[in-house]
Amino acid sequence: MPGMVVFRRRWSVGSDDLVLPALFLFLLHCAWLVILSMVVFSLPYGSGRSCSVTLVDHGRGYLGILVSCLICESAIMWLSMRGSILYTQPRDAVQYVLYIRLAILLVELVYAVVGIIWLVQYYQPCSDVTAKNLTLGIVACNWLVIFSFFITLLCTFDPTGRTFVKLKATRRRQRTLTTYTLRHRLEEGQASSWTRRLKLIMCCTRAQDSQSDAYAEVAMLFAEFFRDLDIVPSDIIAGLVLLRQRQRAKRSTILDQANNDILAFLSGIPVTRSTTYLDLKNSVEMAMYKDVCYYMLFALAAYGWPMYLLRKPGCGLCHLATSCPCVSVSGSQLSQTVTVEEDNCCGCNVLAIRRHFLDQDLKQVHIVYTSCHDDVYETPFFVAVDHDKKKVIISIRGTLSPKDALTDLTGDAERLPVDEPQGTWLGHKGMVFSAEYIKKKLEQNMILSQAFGRDLGKGTKHYGLVIVGHSLGAGTAAILSFLLRPPVSHTALLLILAPWWPAQ
Repeated sequence: MPGMVVFRRRWSVGSDDLVLPALFLFLLHCAWLVILSMVVFSLPYGSGRSCSVTLVDHGRGYLGILVSCLICESAIMWLSMRGSILYTQPRDAVQYVLYIRLAILLVELVYAVVGIIWLVQYYQPCSDVTAKNLTLGIVACNWLVIFSFFITLLCTFDPTGRTFVKLKATRRRQRTLTTYTLRHRLEEGQASSWTRRLKLIMCCTRAQDSQSDAYAEVAMLFAEFFRDLDIVPSDIIAGLVLLRQRQRAKRSTILDQANNDILAFLSGIPVTRSTTYLDLKNSVEMAMYKDVCYYMLFALAAYGWPMYLLRKPGCGLCHLATSCPCVSVSGSQLSQTVTVEEDNCCGCNVLAIRRHFLDQDLKQVHIVYTSCHDDVYETPFFVAVDHDKKKVIISIRGTLSPKDALTDLTGDAERLPVDEPQGTWLGHKGMVFSAEYIKKKLEQNMILSQAFGRDLGKGTKHYGLVIVGHSLGAGTAAILSFLLRPPVSHTALLLILAPWWPAQ
């Protein structure tokens, strides 16, 4: 539904979204009205105590404020429930009730300040415990409501709200030049707004040039998408819920039809009588299936200690603690021959990767290099040598951090830096840059040379190369395979696990 217009500005909230906030404040004020009435009118106060006398007057005035709040909040709830999502005319009067509620809030602010003055002046010398507790409760309740209002105001404020209202007005008057100017200003304002939101989410990270470019690109993506849509966040949530319900209803309708060949849906893909499954009795397909299951362990290990604790919630923490060099001297032996970049102080990620393979009894898997460096377009990965399978394995981590999410969102088409005839191929920009980053790290540190030359007595020089990944790492692995094919003379095998894009 359209965003609500208050003070000639559009806000990121619809008039029908005010039901629950108004109900919450209504119940809070009802409870406080009952408690305050019992205290003010039922408990005796000594007339000789000036602190009690002034408090009674203050409490009676606050009772009037509470009654006014209850009336306004009841009106807001009643008006917000009228009409429908698109039929907003019955809710037009909500903005006028909000004006009255804001005026009452200003009076509440004055009473909150007066309450603080009373506490400063009388809290220590006043011997009336009930008066102290009552005043403290009034002040706390006042400031709770005021702070919640300002937080709500901050969350629903739209910096381009005034431009949006002007743009709609000029469109109705068919002023082409003015409409174009306001449209451009609106797009720039929304891009700046999205950039600030992304930087607020990523406030604890260092700002780099690549990260700033990602901010600008993702912000422009959102700005272009929402530029002509007069919708609020609750509409997006409701739309996703309705879309999910529609998908389920459509599938149920298809499955209930007697004249169709669809038996079920697997991850959104229809399963029919002609669907071909893996023939696990076939030795070739069975071997391929076992390889997929086997290399999935490497893809999961790339997530480090979070995945290890998730897979072993009971004893995982104890295993890591006993292997951690911060706690155990013997645990430092796990990472002696591993080149580690930017792990935490205790080396929890590389220890989790080693423990992951030891728990699976894969003692012939040796970690050569582990990069825990995480940034936009720079995805963590590790390189291992598997003597059982006679493979060198590059495992790339999937989405795990906000920086990875920014990499996911930079989805423009980017040319793959490969020679002809694949020189015109395009890929996901974030994944292409991540693959280029990993290729550069492999070349600069000569990681593959170390891996293939790790144990020449066992023939590591002739091992094959396997690139695996999950989620974001799956797409990056697919692109990295193309980047590594020309310079690598070894047998290359690409295994992509759980692609980044969802099945439809």
